[in-house]
Parts: sequence; C-alpha cells; structure tokens
Amino acid sequence: MRNAEVIRQWKILKTIEAGRWTSAGALAREHGVTERTIRRDLEALQEAGFPLYDDRQDGKKVWRLIEGYQQRLSQSFTLSELAALYFSRNMLSFLGGAPFASDLEAAFAKIQEALPERSLPYLARIQELFSARPDPWKDYSSKQDVIAGLIDAILHQRQAKIAYYSFQSRRTKAYTLDPYRVVYYRGGLYLYARAHEYGEVRTFAVERVQKMEVLDEGFEVPADFNASEYARSAFGISGGKAETVELVFRPEMAGYIRERTWHESQRISEDADGSVRLVMDVALGFELKAWIKGFLPDVTVVRPPALREEISRELEASRAAFPAPREG
Repeated sequence: MRNAEVIRQWKILKTIEAGRWTSAGALAREHGVTERTIRRDLEALQEAGFPLYDDRQDGKKVWRLIEGYQQRLSQSFTLSELAALYFSRNMLSFLGGAPFASDLEAAFAKIQEALPERSLPYLARIQELFSARPDPWKDYSSKQDVIAGLIDAILHQRQAKIAYYSFQSRRTKAYTLDPYRVVYYRGGLYLYARAHEYGEVRTFAVERVQKMEVLDEGFEVPADFNASEYARSAFGISGGKAETVELVFRPEMAGYIRERTWHESQRISEDADGSVRLVMDVALGFELKAWIKGFLPDVTVVRPPALREEISRELEASRAAFPAPREG
C-alpha cells in the first residue's frame, strides 16, 4: 500500500539521518521486506532529492547522508523566509503541551540562531506592526501520551481503542477506531477516524480522549475515502453528508457577507431589495447553527426546512431561559 511504503521510507531516512550507518540487509530485516524493496526505497529517496550515498564499513556496503547536508539545508532559506518562519511561532503556540513541542522549540531556536543577532530587535518591532490574534486554544499538556499514541497509530495504520467523553450523552464511551488523520482547527486538535461501533467516519476532539491503546490489528484506508474530501463538506471541523443550505441576509449585512469566503462551495447572489442570498453545500451541525444564530435577526433560513425548524425550536428554548424583565 502506498501509505505503508511512504512510512517505511520515512523511517529509513530517519535511521540514516541519525548517523547510524546501516546496510540494505539490516533495513530489510528491520522492516520485514526484501533487500530489493529496500533498494527501491533508497532510490525513491534519492530521486526525491535526499543526498544518500553508499559507502564501505568493515567490508560491508552501508548507506549515509552526505556530510554537512543539514548545514546546507539551513543555507537554502533566504533571510526573509527565515523571518517568516520566526513570525509563525506565535501561530503554533497552542502546541505547547503536545509531545512534539520540544522539537518545535529546537527548530525555532535554530531559526533564531541563523538570523543575524542585530536583526532580532528589528524583527521584534516588525512583529508589533504585523501580528495575528490566535483563536482560543486548548491545553494539551495532559494529553501528550494520547497524541503520541494517535500519531503512532496513524503512521503505522494500527487500530486504536479509546475511552471518549461525549458531551451529547454526558458519559464516557468506548470506541474501536481506524484513525485516519489528526486535524488542527481553531486552537484545537481533532481526529478523523472510522468508528467500528457506527461503521462510519466520525470526528473526535483529542482533549476528550481520556484513555487510548494502540492495538496490534492493522487496518486499510478504504480506496474511496479521502480525508480532505470528508472535511470539505464541514462548516467548521465536523464533516459528513453535505446538504444544500440557502440563507438570505438583509441589505444591512450584504457587504459583510460578500467580502468573505464562508465556505468553498458558496454561491452568492443579490435580490432586488439589496438582500444577499448565500447558498452552500455543507454538513448540518452545531457549528453551522451557531454561525447562523450570530447573524439574527438579519438572516433567514430558506432551506432545508428541517434546519429552519430546529433553529426555531432552539430560539424558543432561549426565550424561556432569558425571559423579558418585568416592568415595574
């Protein structure tokens, strides 16, 4: 399978990059494949631009990376490119509790070392002029083992068993999963995985995974499943079956609606009275409803009728929770 081949090649590169000379035979035994397969992997890595070469060690043919490759790699960045990476550090602050946080810190330390010392105060001033306000983020300091386990399960295509707290049922449930991809969205990490209990792909919030175990059983990603396609229907993070949603915004909101891309499927048209009609093909869910409610009373749900009725019921419940104050 293509994914397994790429994962094996990545592991081979990590072994050689670590400076541990290794032979094709040793790599074949480690990965449980033939030496011919390993030679094809090495050729693929060379064709991809990695400067691998064969050498002799104690009379055996071994593989290495050209010395100084890592130093030359840093020299391939321009000063402005390094500065851009330096600025991006704030955008990645939410990963502070993740198991790869130390790797990020080390990477950015090297970027900072590559910049001239006299340029750092200047860059600090630039950051004051151009900055990004991060979304509220989640604390993953207590989920390092969970994230590491998910990465391991995804890379090696192994099933996982999790204990997951559901807000909807307000209890912890056990799931057996085929984990496909970890996705970052608005300060949080989410998992796209096929839940065996439902026989379909679902979205799981990583912080609500209370326990996880990587199983010995492997899995195959269905040929007709594409994680990017699954996410394309999402209005937010949760994908699923797309439905056509049609909304009409009053003229007062027309300019605001027109100036943004709310979803890649959107079609915008104007009515004679200046109202804006927004049509999207998206999965229905909490995020979509919350977004629509944020525009009340300047928005009307035209279709689907079920979405309009559901929002109407929720608004009635809100009126009961927030009764008008008595005059007195």
